[in-house]
Amino acid sequence: MSTARATSRRKPPQKVIQANCQALPRYSSRMYLQLAPDGISLLKFLLEAEDNLAYQSTVSPHTAVVKLVFAPGREREVREFLETAHHQLTFREVVTFRGE
Repeated sequence: MSTARATSRRKPPQKVIQANCQALPRYSSRMYLQLAPDGISLLKFLLEAEDNLAYQSTVSPHTAVVKLVFAPGREREVREFLETAHHQLTFREVVTFRGE
């Protein structure tokens, strides 16, 4: 008596597309700002209005230090935005870490 052998259908190997990893940044750029506590929400609103140029995270609500995270190639645009926002907000740059 012969038994039917189960045939397994194997999928053909898929092509693997390799991206040029050297062109992609490994880390985002970060900028820390200190501003008045009532300016935290206004800065977040202005960033969202700029098509999410950077995202904001509050590091310390008591000292009003916020962290802006953005793509490494967008630092010039972030600085231009901050020059414009300086008319509505008072802040100072604490430190900036450039992504790579």
